[in-house]
Amino acid sequence: MTDPFAILTASSSSRPEPSRPHMWSLIIAVLLLLIAAILVLGPGPRVAPVPQPTGTVAREPRTYTVFYRFGVYSPTNLRIHTGDTVRFRNDGSLPIRIASDPMPTSAVPEFDSVTAVPTGGIFSFTFANTGIFGYHTAGKENETGTIIVR
Repeated sequence: MTDPFAILTASSSSRPEPSRPHMWSLIIAVLLLLIAAILVLGPGPRVAPVPQPTGTVAREPRTYTVFYRFGVYSPTNLRIHTGDTVRFRNDGSLPIRIASDPMPTSAVPEFDSVTAVPTGGIFSFTFANTGIFGYHTAGKENETGTIIVR
């Protein structure tokens, strides 16, 4: 009996293999394009990492202004750092008295204008401690705001 695998091998080996020189030049061109792309788009020059500062960075104290007009403080909530000063400016038509909220965790006795701030007047307070400090217009507990000191 004749081996079918031998017949298939003999018939495929009897055909001459076509010459494909253009295929080799195409492969070389593609490889050259890949190398060029890597060189152009590859990683740039190595840059030494920038050292990050450690600890807290000293910063100059800042002054922020909270405006009061038509029964509203703007901004209502303000986030500041210790040592910063908040100026409360009365842009309303009547004098106001600014008082800290009577909560034991946020009440600061000095955080009170004590007297009325006239129209166009300013009351300033420098926050020396961290915490959340609520305030309101004396006699109008629904006119409130918050200072968050970090």
